[in-house]
Amino acid sequence: MSGEKAAERTLILCVDRDDDVGTKTLAKTPIIGRDTNLKVATELAIRDPEEVDANAMFEAIRLYEHLTATAGPEEAYEVATITGSPLGGVKADRKLLMELSEVLKAFPADGVILVTDGYADETVIPLIQSKVPIVSVRRVVVRHSKSIEETAALFSRYMKLVLENPRYSRIVLGLPGALILTFVAIWILELLGLRGAIAYAWAAFGLCIGIIMIVKGFRLDYYLGRFLRAFRAKVLKFPPPHAYLALIPYVAGLLIFLLGAYQVVWYFRSYAASAARPIASDPVKLMGWIFVNTSHVFVAGLCIFILGRCIHLFMKKDPWGWYGLVGLVICAWSYRFFYEVGRILLNPMLSYTDLMATVFVGIFIASLATMAVNILRARYPLRREVLGSETEGEGG
Repeated sequence: MSGEKAAERTLILCVDRDDDVGTKTLAKTPIIGRDTNLKVATELAIRDPEEVDANAMFEAIRLYEHLTATAGPEEAYEVATITGSPLGGVKADRKLLMELSEVLKAFPADGVILVTDGYADETVIPLIQSKVPIVSVRRVVVRHSKSIEETAALFSRYMKLVLENPRYSRIVLGLPGALILTFVAIWILELLGLRGAIAYAWAAFGLCIGIIMIVKGFRLDYYLGRFLRAFRAKVLKFPPPHAYLALIPYVAGLLIFLLGAYQVVWYFRSYAASAARPIASDPVKLMGWIFVNTSHVFVAGLCIFILGRCIHLFMKKDPWGWYGLVGLVICAWSYRFFYEVGRILLNPMLSYTDLMATVFVGIFIASLATMAVNILRARYPLRREVLGSETEGEGG
């Protein structure tokens, strides 16, 4: 009998360094034996189906059953699970060593097959090797493990931040896209000396990439979508009657304003080089000429535009229409102010009396208009203003 060789004893060891097994199942560790491990692993999987340690325990049990079924008389196997501490660090390592010593007392193993989920292997393996040699390491990688899902979610969150946040997308996508487009433009113009179909193919590819990066980087797709939604909501649908009423002053004011701009440009192009019109060669006198001869056109266009806005606000029962009337009065007065300024620019020897009188009259008119509007607002409150005051009263 003394010549018989002792059976080689191998421990299949599952390690849970952060003690998810003990925390979630309240099971006493270490866990030794196939049946006990199966019971605790099943309970852990029921309590937390996403727990990777449960899959590691099931893999240890599967490996134990497979090796036991194929073992010879000179082989002996046991399965056990040891745990550390949720606090990690030295405390977790000490607990792992203590539980490993208990397991080795119950089953003196000659070697260990380590089963882990791959997390903190560089910390666990030296601890196990200090007590017993490691024969093999089996890492369990779960397709939908929590760590992988969290990594994927974190990666997608940062990618979305880069693509959607204007603060980052302008730098990460917008500027490189603009540089690519610039390079492609030079390439297409053959300033780099490239010829042939391959050059144009690369140019087309770079053009597409640059356009995509600029569109996403500067959020042009978002602004285009918002414009199209507003266009469908306001233009493709018939607006209310007050919108048509306000449209006429809007268009008329804009056209008159553009007419004044055309008059200035026409004068400058026609007489800028003419010796008969030396005013065109002097910027100060040119500005004076514009104030004297065209300010009434610009002011008239702006007044008509403001009048249309006031009509629109009054039709909507918006109290801001009253303030528009004050702006309309001040805008009409501004013609006289620009006219007097233009006269002095053309002839600096003129007296400033008319200009100062115009300023004082403007202040008086603005004050009078403001008081009149406040009286009208108090006597004829608009609906939206009344609703606002009632809401404030209820809130107080």
